[in-house]
Order: sequence, then structure tokens, then C-alpha cells
Amino acid sequence: MIKERFIPLSRPDITEDELSAVVEVLKSGWLTTGPKVTEFEDAVVNYLREGAELFAVGLNSCTAGLHLSLLARNIGKGDEVIVPTWTFAATAQVVEWVGAKPIFCDIEETTLNIDLQKAESLINRKTKAIIPVHMGGYPCDMDSLNVLAEQYNLSVIEDAAHAIGTEYNGSKIGNFSDLTVFSFYATKNLAMGEGGLVVSKNKELIEKIRKLSYFGINKEAFQRYAKTGMWQYDIEELGFKYNLDSVHAAIGIAQLKRLDIMNERRRRIAERYKKNLDHRFIFPPNSTKHKHIYHLFLLRVPPTLFNRDTLIQELKNRNIGTGVHFIPLHLHSYYKHFFPNEQFPVANRIFLDVISIPMFPSMLDEDIDYVINTLNALIGDSHGQL
Repeated sequence: MIKERFIPLSRPDITEDELSAVVEVLKSGWLTTGPKVTEFEDAVVNYLREGAELFAVGLNSCTAGLHLSLLARNIGKGDEVIVPTWTFAATAQVVEWVGAKPIFCDIEETTLNIDLQKAESLINRKTKAIIPVHMGGYPCDMDSLNVLAEQYNLSVIEDAAHAIGTEYNGSKIGNFSDLTVFSFYATKNLAMGEGGLVVSKNKELIEKIRKLSYFGINKEAFQRYAKTGMWQYDIEELGFKYNLDSVHAAIGIAQLKRLDIMNERRRRIAERYKKNLDHRFIFPPNSTKHKHIYHLFLLRVPPTLFNRDTLIQELKNRNIGTGVHFIPLHLHSYYKHFFPNEQFPVANRIFLDVISIPMFPSMLDEDIDYVINTLNALIGDSHGQL
């Protein structure tokens, strides 16, 4: 029987705590960047930090964080930055925004993360940075990546849009590289609607990004209307309008208190999927060394078993939402003429059979089982013909 209620691919988990936090900010009269943003930055640092001092700046998006991180590392015209072709547009487009050239790299078969051996083959004298993406919440090989970066004197700017709470060898992502950038978009594990944050052990880099995030104005700018503030401010360099506001920060503070609980629920949903879905599906990797927090549950459907596009439509007909993460960048019209298709055999192959199925912490057990039973029934009925 088809469910009457649509099961979306993702849904933010919002409680009375988030609602109360927003009301508190609205009543305070301080809606833009202010004390709540500082509180949120400190809370994330306390959540992530393991040993060494860590610094953070909240922004209005992960895209803003990636853009300003490149600028903070003085990457610009004539430089090249290696990015995986298996990612969203922002990872590559920010490189062009600073005048540099993105160099696309193929991915690993199992993790869908950047293939570091292939990345090394792309390095030349123009290469200044690499942007790894922790795909779906599974960590990249940070040890090997940092060895590569040190060998070739590269900056590492982690695109951790999917990875707030992800652990690599027992330590949270955010503790491994020059700069790590998180996303708090509406679909993310910590959902603020809009928002991002950059963390680093380098305080100067964070303060540089903070200044750039608000028109290049010195850091006292946001205090100038407080009783203890001063009206004077100075524009010290060309900047942008990327600052995080207090309303979104308040939502983030409330979400962060439940993040580990929500991530653990995602892990339990993933276990239920893996245990009960037809064994002919190809699942995300298991690991005893790393913590996958399943921002996405990426399922591969061998083409001999079922046509991926047909399966998406059949699931939609049965009120189950899906997605495809991602269409490789080199297949998009804007990039096709820059990157020959044959350079990315793994991404090309996986793109034909990958889908994302519903994954969010408030998902009901009955809905999880409905997704499982529907997928199994479709595969069972297909006999490899669709």
C-alpha cells in the first residue's frame, strides 16, 4: 500500500528550544551580528576542540567560508586549487571568484571522497591548495592528505559542509588542517536555515576572515552601538557582506545541544537500512576507525539491477523523496569544455547508479521500514528488466 504522506529526502529537526531561542533574540532587539553569534562560535569551538586551541568565525554560509578562506591564504590569479569533481558547485566556483583555477580530480570508488593518488598527479608549480570534501559525512583520509600537503607546500581548506560531528581516527573534523568550513544550511545535520562557520588553530587567519566578512571593517565594528562601544570604525581593506546574524546563531546554539543525539539517530537509521535492504544494493562504507554521521545515505543501484532514473520516478510515485548527490562538476555545461570526460572514470561510472534516500533524525521507524520495503519490492519485481 502506498503511503498518503510524502517522505522527504531531508527535514530539519526543530523543537521548542529553537523556537524559544528565536523569540528571545527577537525580543532582545539585537537581530544582526552580536552576542549570540559570539556565543555560537564559542559553543562550536568547545564542541570541536581536542587539545590545541581552536578559533572560529560564524558566517552566513559555507560558501562564504570557502571564499574567504581562499582569500585569507592569499590564493588568487595564476594559482590552481584541486577540488573533487564529485561535489556541489560552491566548492569550485569560489576558486574562480578569487581569480584562481579549479582543477577537478576523480574520486575513490568506495568513499566517493577525493582520490589522493590522482590528486598528486595534478600538482604543479601553480598548485596552491586542495579542497577535500567529506562526502555525505564520511571523512577523507586526513593523514595522507596532510602528508601530501606538507610535501608540496599546499594549503588544505576542508569543505566540511556534510561533516559537523564526523570523526577521523577518534578526533572530530575541524582539528586537522589550515582551515575547515562547515555548513548549517536547512538540510544539514545542524540546521540553522542559512549559516556557516570557519575554524582554525591559526587565530590570525580567523581574524582576517572576520574582517573580510564585513566590508573589511575592523573587528570593533559590531560593538559600536553598544553602551561601551565607540562610533568610530575603520575600513582596512576590501571586504564582503558575509556576516552571521543573531537569529540564525540562536537556532544553531539550540541545535548544537542536540547534535550528537541527532547524529546518533542518523547512524541508527543507516544501520537499519544496511541490515534490511536487498544485499545487491551497494552501501556506504563501514569503518571502525572513523565516525560517519550520515548527512546523506548514498545508495548505489547497479545498472544491471535497475535503472537509477526509473527507480527515482518509481519511488516518487510511492511518495518517497530522493536526490542525486552529485552530478559531477565536469558534466555540467559550464565546465564541459574545460575537462575531458575520460579524466574521471570513477565519477562517471558511479553517477549512473547513485541515489540518496530519506535520512533525517526525526524520521519515523515506520517510514524507514516503508522505504526499505518499497525498495526491496521494486528490486524484487524488476528481475533486472527495468
